[in-house]
Amino acid sequence: MSDQLRTDRARAYPLECDHCHYPIPDDPVESDDGRYCSTACRDAAGDDSTMAEPDAYKRVATGVEPLDSLVPNGIPADSLVLLSGDEGTRRAELGIELAWRALERGEPAVVCSVANPPTATLERFYQNGWNVLPALENDRLRIIDCFTYRLDDRDGFLADRNDWSTFVGEAAEDAIVDVRDPSDRSELANGLHGALDDLEMTETGLVTIDSLDDLASVLNEQSVREFLTDVRATVCKARFVPIVAAATTAEQGSPPVAAHVFDGIVDLRLTDQLTPEARLKQLAVRKLTGAQFLPQWVTYEHEPARGLFAFGPNTDARQVYDFGNGTTQPDRPR
Repeated sequence: MSDQLRTDRARAYPLECDHCHYPIPDDPVESDDGRYCSTACRDAAGDDSTMAEPDAYKRVATGVEPLDSLVPNGIPADSLVLLSGDEGTRRAELGIELAWRALERGEPAVVCSVANPPTATLERFYQNGWNVLPALENDRLRIIDCFTYRLDDRDGFLADRNDWSTFVGEAAEDAIVDVRDPSDRSELANGLHGALDDLEMTETGLVTIDSLDDLASVLNEQSVREFLTDVRATVCKARFVPIVAAATTAEQGSPPVAAHVFDGIVDLRLTDQLTPEARLKQLAVRKLTGAQFLPQWVTYEHEPARGLFAFGPNTDARQVYDFGNGTTQPDRPR
């Protein structure tokens, strides 16, 4: 919550309940040990229960620069959010970065790996210079493997891995949750809930699903929708753990699952309107229930270690992007 929002709330309702920590809109319910908004809070406080400050877990600053610039007060932690983007918008990198930023904050993360085997998903972190071995050893990261059992020759795949993939797979063995039948949405949901229980993920952490497109190829569209509806209720709403799922924008501009299923939608697109020499990447928040957001497009690029970063519309693209070799320039303005 922003300082201004706190100030405005304090001015409107100067008294705060000693149990739920929300403003007291009417006359307070007094007791010897505090001041409450209702008898329910007074009685709960009398049972020696404690309620965390809402700001401590109900909103999440993602740590992703262009996204946080559009949602200054944070994303509600009980949200199911869709990343809907064209190919080439680095949608996959955004999903990986969201998980990494959670680990950076000292929180746990769960990645549902549908499009890639677990070692390839972990390699996404390493390609960005983000070492997840400590998180694996400290029991803060789980990979839900929805890919390997789709292979015709699983044993051959494991045997043919190179030394690095074998090492990573062995190091992550205890952190990989095998889903033997990804086409069974109940088994997929059970694997996710088991990982959340193991990591004690309530009011902390983040879940990402790397590809709803691939999930839709395993489940039918109705089953995907039912799975998302289920985990939205049991994970987002019940535990206050956000779920972020990625999907490719379809030709008609719609995701593979109906948009109304999601609490928030972040659109990613390519455009050549700003600079004719380049197709720049932009993102915007289409909707986000329960939060304020800026209704504008943000131009962004991606760089290993730094992740996604934003740059302004008046910035010369050549200062941000090296058209000669296709990499971001190290001496660009920050």
